[in-house]
Amino acid sequence: MTAPRALRPFLVRQYRVLIVALTLSLFGEGVWLVAIVWQVIESGGGPADLSLVATASSVGLIAAVLFGGVIADRVPQRSILVVVESTKTVVIATAAVLALTGTLALWHLTLVALVLGLASGFFYPAYSAMLPSVLPADDLLAANGVEGVLRPAVMQAAGPAVASGVIAVFSPGAAFAVVAG
Repeated sequence: MTAPRALRPFLVRQYRVLIVALTLSLFGEGVWLVAIVWQVIESGGGPADLSLVATASSVGLIAAVLFGGVIADRVPQRSILVVVESTKTVVIATAAVLALTGTLALWHLTLVALVLGLASGFFYPAYSAMLPSVLPADDLLAANGVEGVLRPAVMQAAGPAVASGVIAVFSPGAAFAVVAG
């Protein structure tokens, strides 16, 4: 018996690893989106400060995405994904420690957002370049469908929901710790 076409990508072990990495990355982004707002407020910032932090993330992404695509064509994509996710973990863990100890400043958040934007500028081109090398061409449409479901379900629903609960019970810094974990 063969798997339904929509599930065939999951028969490939390397795809399963890749989709777990994407899911965790999207979940972390979803938690971050809510936690950063509350951390800016907790740090005494207002709308202009939040705009600065959000802009830093966007600047990082825009600055890196073209370069990230070039690198993804020349360096093993798996290596890029490991370095990017490791960097994100260290940066967010640092932000979590600073937030939980009450020493996080708005400039820290801006720097973290910039680094996360830069990281995303490398992650997505590497992921996109790796996918066709992992799956046969007949399964790419199904894989794109899985990603199309994951993005709203994980980044826009599950991540923010978990962040909201953690922040309500603990703090934005604790939500950062969830992302780092």
